[in-house]
Amino acid sequence: MRSKTLLITLTLLIFASLLSGCFGGSSGATVASSWPGLTADGGLVYLASGQHVYAIDHTNGTEQWRFPAEVLKGAEFYAPPALTQDGQLIIASFNHTLYSVDAATGVQKWVFEDAEDRYIAKPLVTDTAIYAPSSDGNLYALDLNGKRLWTLKTEGAIWAPPTTYADCECVYVTSMDHHVYVADSDTGRLLWKSDDLGGSIISSPTLDEQDMRLVVGTFGKEVIALNLQDGAVEWRVPTDGWVWSSPLLVDGALYFGDGVGNFYSLSAADGSQNWKIQPSLGSPIVGTPILVDATIYFTTEKQAVYGVNAEGGIVSTFNVEAKLYSSPVWVDGKLLVAEMGGDALLTALNENGAPQWLFTPSTK
Repeated sequence: MRSKTLLITLTLLIFASLLSGCFGGSSGATVASSWPGLTADGGLVYLASGQHVYAIDHTNGTEQWRFPAEVLKGAEFYAPPALTQDGQLIIASFNHTLYSVDAATGVQKWVFEDAEDRYIAKPLVTDTAIYAPSSDGNLYALDLNGKRLWTLKTEGAIWAPPTTYADCECVYVTSMDHHVYVADSDTGRLLWKSDDLGGSIISSPTLDEQDMRLVVGTFGKEVIALNLQDGAVEWRVPTDGWVWSSPLLVDGALYFGDGVGNFYSLSAADGSQNWKIQPSLGSPIVGTPILVDATIYFTTEKQAVYGVNAEGGIVSTFNVEAKLYSSPVWVDGKLLVAEMGGDALLTALNENGAPQWLFTPSTK
């Protein structure tokens, strides 16, 4: 029932965005715009799914705690939680609230309630600050105690985590207003804003630090590379469907999927296509791929996880009886996959695709 409610809610969100002109282009597929969020660290996995965030032992799939302990009216959780170095788990909710809880126990530490709309995306956490993107169009910068430092305003909802890198005292954020923004991470001062890129962007920019390039996928059915210093477009490549996720950069190649089921490899230098495959006809590929050893894994809506090599050859196919939108996570020899509409919320697979455990929360 919660899955159906989510899909209806997010279909309405997408429809409202279409009416307001936030999206560019069209796609041959309709998928949910939010899905279970997964974060792993040490011995625990944190799953945001519906009315709770669950802390799960990755070795055996047992629940350690859940937040909130009792259902909170209006609170739904889908953004992957974010961990701080001082042991906080930062949890973003559909009820416009950011929660800090103790990562080991789930005990609440503080809340931030200034946002005027829901949080869809994972916050970015650094050594000194938390950067929380909201559907109200604001990026909120907080200190580690939840005090607001500054706010950056965009002209559209922000559905993607910000990003940064070590040599830049700045934060990069994408918006559904078709622009990329770069702000000073200490003050929030706008450093530059890209031109209109022709489509909404709902994933984090991919940083190519070596070649000083930023790469984004758009709902204008393109992947676009921007100069890291001023946002000038260096190249742009059309795709067959919407690009929901951040491309994965490995050894000069970008890997990503689109909304009609294609999976691509492009040269990061100039955008030229290395190859394109369609492993599951018409099945949207929404999550960002991950690299495990020499294999690139990605999920598809039609109940499968695929592993491909750098040449585009499919080396593994793992079937899961659920729709898969979230990025997989690799922990200690196990591939963790968050489910929608399946018998479990989370499945752990070994390197051969055999289930190791399933997580289904107990009724409390």
